[in-house]
Amino acid sequence: MTVDDEALADLADAVLVLGREIEARHPRTGFVDVAVNERLVLRSLDRDGEATPSALAERLGLQRSNLSTALRGLEAKGLIVREHDGSDGRAVIVRSTALAAHNLALLRERWSEVLRSALPDGADVREAVDLVGALADGLVAARTLAPPRPLHD
Repeated sequence: MTVDDEALADLADAVLVLGREIEARHPRTGFVDVAVNERLVLRSLDRDGEATPSALAERLGLQRSNLSTALRGLEAKGLIVREHDGSDGRAVIVRSTALAAHNLALLRERWSEVLRSALPDGADVREAVDLVGALADGLVAARTLAPPRPLHD
């Protein structure tokens, strides 16, 4: 491994630990708790807007069965609605609800509080967000542009 490879591996490790610590430390009351795949769906709807289930599965790299489970859970919690597309009565559009927006705002506030408590003086948070965001975007783009891998070798 080169020094850059070591640094990238350390960054990946730090991101994984950071996610785990954030989840462990924020209060679990006062908002609707969601599973990981449910959170991915809500994030996608918040950032990219409404979508069909097929488009969501492709965006998120989820199998349709896993997406269906997440959508059922989110619908039961009142965080999404599924409606028939006005232009194509057979198509279904998934939209987040006002409760989902409120829930996300509470969750983001709590995440911010957790991180603020550990933020080193003088840290450039925006630079860190830009770097980690660019890495995430690059990985998503590579996944969505790459041809599907065979199920078996």
